[in-house]
Amino acid sequence: MSPPYLPSSRPQEDGPDAATRARMEFSNEMLFDRPKAEAFYGSPPERAGRYYDDDRGLVVRSDIDGNPFHQDLIQFDPDAFAFTGSGTPRPLPLVGHHYQTVESGDWLHFCLRLGGRGVESISNYADIDQPSRSCIVTRYPGGARIERISSPVDGWRTACLWLRPAAVLRFLETTMSRVPEHLSLLVDPGHIDTPRHFSLPLDRRMVLAVDQVLDCPFTGGTRRAFVRSRYLEILALIYQAAVEMPGESVGVSLTRHTTEAITRAAALVAARLDRMGSLDEIAREVGISRTRLTHGFRALMGTSVEAYWRQCRMNYARDRLCEDKVAIGELAQQLGYAELASFSRAFTRTFGLSPMQMRTLR
Repeated sequence: MSPPYLPSSRPQEDGPDAATRARMEFSNEMLFDRPKAEAFYGSPPERAGRYYDDDRGLVVRSDIDGNPFHQDLIQFDPDAFAFTGSGTPRPLPLVGHHYQTVESGDWLHFCLRLGGRGVESISNYADIDQPSRSCIVTRYPGGARIERISSPVDGWRTACLWLRPAAVLRFLETTMSRVPEHLSLLVDPGHIDTPRHFSLPLDRRMVLAVDQVLDCPFTGGTRRAFVRSRYLEILALIYQAAVEMPGESVGVSLTRHTTEAITRAAALVAARLDRMGSLDEIAREVGISRTRLTHGFRALMGTSVEAYWRQCRMNYARDRLCEDKVAIGELAQQLGYAELASFSRAFTRTFGLSPMQMRTLR
């Protein structure tokens, strides 16, 4: 497998045991065994009591060749785990490229990527693209085998919440009868034969909650309570956003060909910041119909093609304002705006700050 947006998706490993390490599989439970966690992350977890009172919570920190890495792992209950991390996968071959076999029974994976790209290849299912700034919800049947790859060059920030269906109901303090029918895949206690997934726009409140976990100053039980509260907030935000989604966008199964075409379409749109082009043009370029493009794009990316393009433009503008000294008027022209005022309104509507305020803030 070689995802088109990851030109060198497989990490380059050194040493005689590289092949063995690349084939090592992990489970959620395994990561709370200190020796196994050290083998997976390449660094030992911080000593007991430093962050959490017991080994149901671990923190791993490392700095390899100037590449800092931070992972916060916590088990809330036997059917509820959360992993929050930031860093660069390049020096950590198992983090950047690994395999996982889902334990018996169905699991739900709520994956937030604040930065960095990735892909999941699931046995007997289409690849699931995980672009930067995305929220992907996947239900795996027990026994599903996953190959997971992160871009070896991107710095990333991620948050992963793993829940059994019963835990979803418990965390949301609701019952099956109150869950909309189109979200039954989140709570159905039965078993599915094929993975199902859907995407949502990444809410700024989700981003803030993840950042608060990574920056949490507390220790012991206070830390556990704080991290749990942030993940309860994340789950509530995801659930409410999914409730408001069109039912046909949730749990859609896409063929590998359609998934790859939509991934290419997203890359095309993100590269054309001054002019998106028509939907017919994009559909022809990636080799699918306009209808399949629009429906599949919303199912996979959680938003329309047009909204994705607008968000890419604004994200580009924000990054340039924060990193470069480019003139705001020049930036507006690069993005295809004929008038600076139109660009300023669009930017303020997206981020709640004007371009000048964003530059001053950073």
